[in-house]
Amino acid sequence: MSEAQNAMNTLTNQWYNALVTGLSLSPENFQLYQGTESVGPTSDWLWNILDAIPPKAVNSFFNPSQANNFSQDYQAVIANLKPLSDNSFQMCMGDYYTQWLSYLKSSDCPASIFDSPDQMSAGFKKWAMINAPTKSGCAASLIQSFYNDIVTIANTMFASAQSAGKGYAYNATIDDLNNALQSAPSKKFTMNSLTESSDVSHTWASGGTSVFFDIFSFGGSSSYDKLTKVATSAGLTIAASFDHVTTLPGAPLAKVSTNPILSGYTPWYNSAAFSRAYGTKDNTVWKNGQPSWDTTFGPDGNMQRAASAVVVVDGISIKMTSNTNYSSSEQTTIKGQASAGIWPFFSVKGSGGSQTTVTFSDSGAMTVEINCPAGNPQLLGVIVTDTKDFIG
Repeated sequence: MSEAQNAMNTLTNQWYNALVTGLSLSPENFQLYQGTESVGPTSDWLWNILDAIPPKAVNSFFNPSQANNFSQDYQAVIANLKPLSDNSFQMCMGDYYTQWLSYLKSSDCPASIFDSPDQMSAGFKKWAMINAPTKSGCAASLIQSFYNDIVTIANTMFASAQSAGKGYAYNATIDDLNNALQSAPSKKFTMNSLTESSDVSHTWASGGTSVFFDIFSFGGSSSYDKLTKVATSAGLTIAASFDHVTTLPGAPLAKVSTNPILSGYTPWYNSAAFSRAYGTKDNTVWKNGQPSWDTTFGPDGNMQRAASAVVVVDGISIKMTSNTNYSSSEQTTIKGQASAGIWPFFSVKGSGGSQTTVTFSDSGAMTVEINCPAGNPQLLGVIVTDTKDFIG
């Protein structure tokens, strides 16, 4: 790691500590979003954030195309679990069993059929009356055993949502987020890099950052290393205020919802099946092959944690002053870069309502002002939950 990267690592950790203290967040579960991410106009944006499994680091850069997503990892897990041993319903149904499973996965089947044994029984009777009248008796005593086969039900639910083709919804919507923001409190704090602690060993991630940007470049360009080292070594003071700060929880959609938006989406998550996967490591539950318990929940597993909430701010005002003086040529370089934003909020001028202004005193002291008026909410980070607690 270069000297400039080391300096920015320290500064980022200081910013993290100042944020969690100033905004009353917890270092036991908060992950800082690095850069700027404007809140999208639809619930899909929110669900993509919640679906991305956070790396073990105090900060992260959200990538919607990342491979490690909860919904896809969950599908792989339930597909590699063994169904329960009671196959009495299947035996009763005979050749009609596969037709019944196909119906459950089809758009003709109401998603609410998975909500309870009574819903399943009623749905089966209606289906059997038309499609398998000689098998109607299977519902009376055996549908309960089928409903309790959580592995089969989980796979059928996911396949049903997959067939619907609308994506994998979470139980919070963009309207919920916007409504929460309206009544959310304001917060403000200050940070002095010469005195703020950079120790993040006490955090849920046990320290460390996952992405590095320098002060003047979102991509961490080495051409700005000298400017970054000068700024960090001399010290920076930051005054930050937010008109609204809110934390909105969200979880995979597990039941049919009466919400006017969510009612159009098919539930895809079965907590009982996921809990069964987590609770038993051996091949009494897991099939041979991949994924396994170790590759999923082990020390290097891809589902050790999940994003259980988003932290969003609106009405941003940040003023950063540097304790060093810059030459006229350095001032020109910095002003030219300001159009792409400056740490800790990178945003192209005007994008998402953000405005970054850089001024210099007669002696060359730098002041950076980043303003994003209310009505342009930004993602600040996510709340990270260990899998064992997520299941619980």
